[in-house]
Amino acid sequence: MTSYMASFCINSSGWSGNMPEQIINKIKKSILPQWKVCFISALVMGLIAHLYKITNWLPNWDGLVFRYDAQNMISMGRWFLPVVCAPSSFYDLPFITGIMAIIFHGLGAVCICKMFGVRKNITAALIGALVATFPTVTSVMMYNYVADGYALAFLFSCIAAMLITKDKPCYIGSLVLIALSAGIYQAYITVTIMLLLLSLILELIYKNTDVKKVIFKSLKFLLTGVLGMALYYLVMTVLLKLTGTTLLEYQGFDNAASLKGFDVAGALYTIKESFTAYFFDFSKGATVFGIINSIVFVLTLVLYLTDVIKNKPSIAKILMLCVCVILLPVGASVLSFINSGIDYHNLMKMGFLVFYLFFILQYENTSVKPGKVKQWTILVVTAILIFNQTIIANVSYHKLNMAYEKSYGTLIRIADRIEQTEGAGECDSILVLGYLPESEAYSAELPPDMTGTTDGYILRADDEIVGQSVLCSALNDYCGKNYKFISGEEKSELLKRIDTDSLNNWPAKNSISVIDNVIVIKLGD
Repeated sequence: MTSYMASFCINSSGWSGNMPEQIINKIKKSILPQWKVCFISALVMGLIAHLYKITNWLPNWDGLVFRYDAQNMISMGRWFLPVVCAPSSFYDLPFITGIMAIIFHGLGAVCICKMFGVRKNITAALIGALVATFPTVTSVMMYNYVADGYALAFLFSCIAAMLITKDKPCYIGSLVLIALSAGIYQAYITVTIMLLLLSLILELIYKNTDVKKVIFKSLKFLLTGVLGMALYYLVMTVLLKLTGTTLLEYQGFDNAASLKGFDVAGALYTIKESFTAYFFDFSKGATVFGIINSIVFVLTLVLYLTDVIKNKPSIAKILMLCVCVILLPVGASVLSFINSGIDYHNLMKMGFLVFYLFFILQYENTSVKPGKVKQWTILVVTAILIFNQTIIANVSYHKLNMAYEKSYGTLIRIADRIEQTEGAGECDSILVLGYLPESEAYSAELPPDMTGTTDGYILRADDEIVGQSVLCSALNDYCGKNYKFISGEEKSELLKRIDTDSLNNWPAKNSISVIDNVIVIKLGD
């Protein structure tokens, strides 16, 4: 399956003159049984986890704005996103994009199985299910309109890692896919980095490879990654000049090339915080997710230390191994070096998946009879983890549904209030101040922090950085209005002339007012 996804690295000259069914038969013969198991597992568990979302239109704040959008995000460095989103149209189609996203994640899981030579069906099934239910995938599903694109970025990242670790590496194909993946969403570079680190660690532990060869291989990995990101930046620079666009001041990516936000100490702190917040957040009490993560990490450490001691590697190998292990959390949050103050939210944490792969791949290194307890432990613990991730996904979607319904009800009230406000009928612009407070009607704490969902309302304040107004878009789409979003510069000028303190927060009578032919709505402080 995966060998044909990377067609540019395959000699397909033998296919000339073949009928379609002959080609299909050749592909079928090349697909190993464990790859089928992996893909089917991802498909089944993906549907169980995400069916609620893909069969309902449950927008978050961005979804209300981007119901139809060409995804022209060159200003955010995502120059390849409109290309990969075009086949599913630029409409927000939850079922189509959701199914495509599950399929692409399943194919990515197959690539992982191929890359690490997975032989056992249970290992393959666990990897497929883990990928499809991973919390980052749930967060991606919150953004229906780009779900298929982001999933394809994950697939590209996996293929890139697979190609470079082949017996006959395809470096050109790998660096091109790295560039394309970053052109969709920059954070998926972490997937490639983490998979390559995992491959180096496993080689150091289980293969009788000279350390010098491992170092040389790692340098080639690094060079390929650097060239891939250089290609990404080159294409972005050309497109920015051709379109007359500048990078937005979003997450520090506008300063990436100049390294203005480069702060090693700050980056390491962000890495530590993002790592511990994801896996070991017990600030609000013990959770199944946190407990399972603790068990996984302890067992992983014990199992691999046992194998290291058993294999008696050289001092040089141990040192190299320690370096690779230390680099794991760095590789998972490498974008922190672009901007140490970056909000490393859940959409950017797909690379964290690899920490679980360490644990699951131990199933491969165990014979049936002497390792019976070990195999059952890995199977049961991983199954509980996957089940918990599935629960997290469904709770997240339920929360989003509640937030959407509350927001819709409030939207209708705001629209009615606007119509009753003197002078509002002649206005064509709105200004939104603040946002609605969190609602206590339905609230549940979810570990990890699930980007894309909310306990409160979807309706948010205007965002001048990315140029969107959720309330403005919602009024236009749902209430038949034709309001325009005022720019950040216009907003600044208007705020200089008005006294926002004289306006009370929604739903006070004076929370909506007409000022300088602009409808001003104060949702909150």
